[in-house]
Amino acid sequence: PGASAGNPPPLAGALRETLLAGVLCNDAALSERDGVWEIAGDPTEAALLVAARKAGLDEKTLQSVFPRLDLLPFDSAAQYMATAHEIEGERLLYVKGSVERLLARCGDMLGADGAPATLDAAAIERAAHAMAANGLRVLAFARGRCEAGAPLCHDALAGRSLCFLGLVGMIDPPRPQAVAAVRVCRAAGIAVKMITGDHALTALAIARQMGIVAAGPADGASSAAPQVLTGRELARLDDAPLIA
Repeated sequence: PGASAGNPPPLAGALRETLLAGVLCNDAALSERDGVWEIAGDPTEAALLVAARKAGLDEKTLQSVFPRLDLLPFDSAAQYMATAHEIEGERLLYVKGSVERLLARCGDMLGADGAPATLDAAAIERAAHAMAANGLRVLAFARGRCEAGAPLCHDALAGRSLCFLGLVGMIDPPRPQAVAAVRVCRAAGIAVKMITGDHALTALAIARQMGIVAAGPADGASSAAPQVLTGRELARLDDAPLIA
């Protein structure tokens, strides 16, 4: 749901827990100086704090009430970050990362009413696919329990021990200057390529907005060469197709 800082939506169930996870599993910070808001840290994480504030959740209060006990930093191979917190006498994990990696570790999901529900992985994947195809960067959130005193490690997230909370989509629209630069390069006969850490569908949508690739099928498939290559696909290419 959309919201402004003065008109927060009602918070309950999976919506509240997803926003809470975005606040607690986060290393960014917001500060106001002379009426101007500033961020420290990763802009994506800062956006999660802004979303929570607009929904009526203050990150400083939440971080004080639910202090961080342990941290598993984001790892590009694992594709997630996790933090441990003491909440109502329980040691809980909050995890954020790629949809694919988190879904593989979730055994159930939280319903809109806050009650556990059967995990509908297909519906989650469809929703994430639709968001990415519209140029949104998609993050997944989950929570779980861990033993008191046990160090936070990847083994604690193994199997299907997590409860899926929700998805967050955000967009960083192309700057007009970047679009203009691409146009100038193409007019000069320069082939423009884009390298990004975003999901392939997100990358394709942004590339279309910037004029790097022409309009085509939403999934990037065509009878010609593919418009998007993932890191794994790129690693399998030898010199000839890579140069082409």
